Amino acid sequence: MSSAYQVIARKWRPQTFDDVVGQDHVVRTLRNAIARNRIAHAYLFVGPRGTGKTSTARIFAKALNVTGGPKADFDPEDPIAKSIAEGSCLDVIEIDGASNNGVDQVRELRETVVYAPAQGSYKVYIIDEVHMLSASAFNALLKTLEEPPAHVKFIFATTEVQKVLPTIISRCQRFDLKPIPAGLIVQRLKKIAVAENVKVSDEALQSIARMADGGMRDAQSIFDQMISFCGSEIGEADVLDVYGLVSAAKIAELAAALAAGDHRRIVGIVDDCDENGRDLYRLLVDLQAHIRTALLDSIAQGGTSGALGTPMSTEQLTRLLDGLREGEGGVKHGLSEKVNFEVALLKAVEASRARAIDSLIKEIATLAESLPEDPVKKND
Repeated sequence: MSSAYQVIARKWRPQTFDDVVGQDHVVRTLRNAIARNRIAHAYLFVGPRGTGKTSTARIFAKALNVTGGPKADFDPEDPIAKSIAEGSCLDVIEIDGASNNGVDQVRELRETVVYAPAQGSYKVYIIDEVHMLSASAFNALLKTLEEPPAHVKFIFATTEVQKVLPTIISRCQRFDLKPIPAGLIVQRLKKIAVAENVKVSDEALQSIARMADGGMRDAQSIFDQMISFCGSEIGEADVLDVYGLVSAAKIAELAAALAAGDHRRIVGIVDDCDENGRDLYRLLVDLQAHIRTALLDSIAQGGTSGALGTPMSTEQLTRLLDGLREGEGGVKHGLSEKVNFEVALLKAVEASRARAIDSLIKEIATLAESLPEDPVKKND
């Protein structure tokens, strides 16, 4: 009988510190803490979904408990490391904060922390989505968190750190995990594609990375779905059709039309995208990212950029971006997505062509200073 299918996000979950992608600052600090024997009693991992919070917590738990540990460079085939990966290790307790958020569960935790670890050196409590704990549960945890037994380590993970009590945060070492750059996501997906015998174009991988918004797990789940849809060969058009994305070339074309103020071309591109079932809100987000690149270029070039095909000043690009941002709510929640999208684009074009009154006054003053002195006034 064949073994059960395992989704890519689980099959390719990081197993060692070397596998963690895009979080070098976190990995380096944890490695140094182990090497210098400066292991804190509580850690807080903060970051968007799919960036490696729980995976890093498990890897750290392995590093603390492997045979001969703590050690940062451990063998993932070590029996204790394997049992932690499989979720069967008695010394690593994973708790879902969303479903275990009451004070009774925390009191039960407080009663079990006193017992010594069964296999490794430490008992590690990993509490995912810790912000879901109730206020009374947080308060019940405070004393244990401040002075836990020497053999106990706490690792908390959350996507919404603002909901965690400051008294909890102050008792932890905080690590902020960043959204993973698209380039690193593409590299990882390429490696997975080779191992899974899947042929995928670079453009398709770029589209998947763009869709994932910095989340490796999201990217792997999208990739998994595309394999189910396409089989062993995936092209850019397949990804665009399944997820309603617009190609990078079309986004650049629309941005160029905005920069040139070509209203007819703007409406034509929107019509084409709408007829092909594209997600216009997603297009608005991608368009802003594209124009932001031009804005950064204008800053680097000293105030003007031709990245969109038409030379635009930093002020014009800022106004264009601001106009698009103001249209987000209407496109996302309005009754007519297409009409609201068109209005947002056309308003943004007009905003980019308006002049700020202060910059206009400054320009007039500069021109006035450069004019030659009136000869009549000079004779007087």
